[in-house]
Amino acid sequence: MAARRRSARAGGRRAAQRATLAGGQVLVVNMIPRSLSGETNQDSEPSLTVNTARPLEIVGTAFTGDPMGGPLAPVYLSSDGGMTWRLNSVVPSNAGSGLGTGDISLAFGTTGNRLYGGILRDPTFNFETLRATSAVATVAMQTLASRPDNDQPFTHAISKSGSDRVYIGNNDFQAGPRTATVDVTANGRVANPVFRSVRIEPRATAGQDGPQIRPVAHPDGTVYAVYYGWRAQSGSFPGNTLIVTTDVVVVRDDAGGIGANPFRSLVEPGDGLAGRLVARNVRIPFNRNGSSSTGQQRLGGTLSLAVDRRAGRSGTVYLAWADQAPGSILTIHVRRSTDRGVTWSAADLLTVLNATNAALAINSAGAIGLLYQQLTGTGAAQRWVTHFRQSADGANWADLVLCTAPASTPAKTFDPYLGDYDHLVAVRRDFYGIFSANNTPDQANFPNGVVYQRNADFVGHRLLALDGTTAVASSIDPFFFRVKG
Repeated sequence: MAARRRSARAGGRRAAQRATLAGGQVLVVNMIPRSLSGETNQDSEPSLTVNTARPLEIVGTAFTGDPMGGPLAPVYLSSDGGMTWRLNSVVPSNAGSGLGTGDISLAFGTTGNRLYGGILRDPTFNFETLRATSAVATVAMQTLASRPDNDQPFTHAISKSGSDRVYIGNNDFQAGPRTATVDVTANGRVANPVFRSVRIEPRATAGQDGPQIRPVAHPDGTVYAVYYGWRAQSGSFPGNTLIVTTDVVVVRDDAGGIGANPFRSLVEPGDGLAGRLVARNVRIPFNRNGSSSTGQQRLGGTLSLAVDRRAGRSGTVYLAWADQAPGSILTIHVRRSTDRGVTWSAADLLTVLNATNAALAINSAGAIGLLYQQLTGTGAAQRWVTHFRQSADGANWADLVLCTAPASTPAKTFDPYLGDYDHLVAVRRDFYGIFSANNTPDQANFPNGVVYQRNADFVGHRLLALDGTTAVASSIDPFFFRVKG
C-alpha cells in the first residue's frame, strides 16, 4: 500500500511537470479539490469567467451539488490563476440537490469585480438573474429577477463609463413562437437593476428558436448576438429522431442594446428584417438523449460568437456554428465578417467533422481561439478529443489536444453527458477555457500534461479516495486550461 501511495504521488508530480513544458505555455488542471477525492458526480456543462480587473481570480461552474447538501450550489473558485480550485457555495439552489443547479452561466464585469449570471434554478428550473459584489463572498448571490419557461441562459458583461452592461441570451418560451431573447440591463451596479427582455427573432419559426442565444459586446457599444432561427421540423423529439431545419442568424446593435429598438442595426437584404442570415436552411439533429453512436452526448447544434475588442475593430467578428453534414454527427463551421456582420467569408475558415461544443474568443493581439470536442473512432474505440485551435489570421490554425478520453465510459447518469456547451475567454494575450471529460488519470489522455488536485495514481490509472488508498470509479470532471498568447 505504501508503494501505491508513493506511485500516486510520483505520478502527480510528473503530471505537474508536464503541465509547465514548452516554456509554461499550457496549463491543464482537474478542478475537483483534493477534499472531494471520493466524488463520482457527472460534473458536466461547464462555463468560466475571469475577473479582468484581477486576472488571478477565476470562477467556473458545472452541474455540481453542494458537498454538504446545503441549499446553495457551489461555483469553482481560483485565486491563483487556475492552479488550484475550491468550492464556494453561493448559487441559489435546493437543499440536497445532486445537480446543484440547472443551466448556469456567470460573467464578471470588465471593471469593478462584480459577478453576474443567469441560472435555471433547481427545483423549479425558473430562469433567475443573479449578482454578487465579489466572487469570494460566502453569502448567496442576490436574485434580481425570476420567471418560468426558459432555457439555456448565457451571460456576457462589459463595463463602460462606470456602468456594467449585462446581456443574458436565453430561449424564452413565454415569448413563443419567437423565443430567441436577450435580457439586457444598462447598469447592473445600481441597487435594483431592471432587465429588459429583447425579442431578437422577427421571422416565423417552427414553434420556437434554438436554445443557444449568444451575445457579445465591444467596448465601443457595439453588441452582437447569434441564434438558430428554427424554420421546420421532422421526426420526433420523444423518439430521439428530431431534425430541425434552421437559419443561423446574427443580429447587431450599435447603441449597446439599450435604445428604443435594440438589435435592429443589421438587416437581411432579402426580406428587410433584422438579422443577417449567415447560413440558411441547414439541418441539425435535436436529441432528447445521447446514444452510443454519439459518444453518449446529446446533440442540438452549437453556436459561438467573438468580436475583436481592440479599439476600432468592432467590425471584425468570428462565428462558429454547426450543422449535420453527410457522414458527420455534427460539423462545425468557422466564418468571419470584417464589416460588422454585413458580409461573411464565402467559405469556411475552418471545418471540423464530428464535433460539438464550439467556443470562440479573440485575444488582445487579434488572434482567434477555438475550443471544441470531437468524437473519433467507432464502437468501443470511440474517444472524445478536446482541441484548442489558435490562428493569427483565420487561415493557418495551430492545433493543441488538451484531452483524449474514452467516450463509452463512464456510463452517463443524465443528459447532457459532457454538456450542451463548454467555454473560452481571452484576457489580454492569454486564453482561458473549461471543458468536461472522463477523469481517468492516464498521461496518455493528456498529451500536453495535466495537474490533478484530487488524489490520483497515474501509474495504475486509478482515482483514489481521500485516504489515498481506496479506488474510486471514473466520472466526468471539469478541467480548466490556460494557453499563453
